[in-house]
Amino acid sequence: MKLLRSVKKHPFKSATRYYLLIVLTLAFLFFSGDFGLIDVQKTAIVMAVGIDKTENEFSVTSQIAIPQSSKQGKSTQTVQIEGKGKTVADAFSVINAKTGWYPKLVFCRLIILGEDTAKEDVFQALDFFLLDEYMSDNCLLATCDGKAKELLNASALIDPSGSIAMQKVLSPHAERVGEVLTATLREFAISYNGAAKAGYMPILKKEQQQEKAKQQTSKPAASGGAEQGSSAQSGGSGEEKTEDKPVFSAGETALFVGGVRVGKLNRQETFAFSAVQNELKLASYSVERERDACTLSIKNNLRKKSFSVAKDGKATLTITLTVTAGILDYNTPTQPADAGDVPEGVLPLAAQMLAGQVQTAFQKCQKFGCDLFELTSLLQKREHKRFEALQDEIVKNASLAIHVTFQNVR
Repeated sequence: MKLLRSVKKHPFKSATRYYLLIVLTLAFLFFSGDFGLIDVQKTAIVMAVGIDKTENEFSVTSQIAIPQSSKQGKSTQTVQIEGKGKTVADAFSVINAKTGWYPKLVFCRLIILGEDTAKEDVFQALDFFLLDEYMSDNCLLATCDGKAKELLNASALIDPSGSIAMQKVLSPHAERVGEVLTATLREFAISYNGAAKAGYMPILKKEQQQEKAKQQTSKPAASGGAEQGSSAQSGGSGEEKTEDKPVFSAGETALFVGGVRVGKLNRQETFAFSAVQNELKLASYSVERERDACTLSIKNNLRKKSFSVAKDGKATLTITLTVTAGILDYNTPTQPADAGDVPEGVLPLAAQMLAGQVQTAFQKCQKFGCDLFELTSLLQKREHKRFEALQDEIVKNASLAIHVTFQNVR
């Protein structure tokens, strides 16, 4: 019996030794080898990419982060490097040849498409990023009027890195308050491959500061010495440099059909579409009348949609929007007893204004054939048997019934 027990225990002891040997071997490899990882000094950490197109050639501008020593106590510096090629991958190879750095797209959070790039199917450029296994599909997409290279080369006022300043403009907070319609690589690819092939991107723009610091600088006294005058001059030049740095905005939205830019929504239409499509939190909405103006704070917006198709093939999209809002500001002094009350007539006027802006956005999408309101998708779900016969004309023949109600939060 003792002999049998010792035989049974022996295999377990051997397995323990084998496992211990494997663990020690892996530990040795982990602490002694780098497994072929690329040296950080040979790696270009790409933070943003701008893509322009000239005839049959892509011009790719990469904003690359340069690591700084912790002893220097400086923030990360960036440089813009341009490469040209027949494809985006070819342009990145040129950047590698110019610098000796291998571009890494793991930390790329923004892709900007220039105006000429958006005149053709943008997935001629975006396919490269979708196929890259290290590229995040949550990367933000944006377009611009003019060249993307000029945006990336701009030295922003609020951050030394232009791409980080632009990402702040495209933040989730900006989307929650209805200021921007953000788009990611994944979302745009899904809409592009959908039945309607429609999509949108925010339009990034450079804007100068409204106030000029140079005009606020007082002139030095005539009796001041040379040292005082030189100090004033140096201060003035510094202010001029600050004044030259732009800020960014993305309130307008570009409309795409089949990956080609066909039109745009202005700021009011962008906000109106956000109100019927997304959940808004603490968004501000201003109502201007003949004698006063009032700004409302939107707490929430309940959205209901219904879709129907008549026998003749004409569709009707009905949107019911209930907005709960309170007063945020009023340009006329109020009595303490009326503080916090929305002035009489403001809420009905706000509902009328917002309904008109939604209708204008809908008509503009119809004009450009951009199915931003997802009519094709609704047709496919609700009228599957008639989908093939009606899908080509559904956007053109549809009508919108919009009902907006503003209610006081109090």
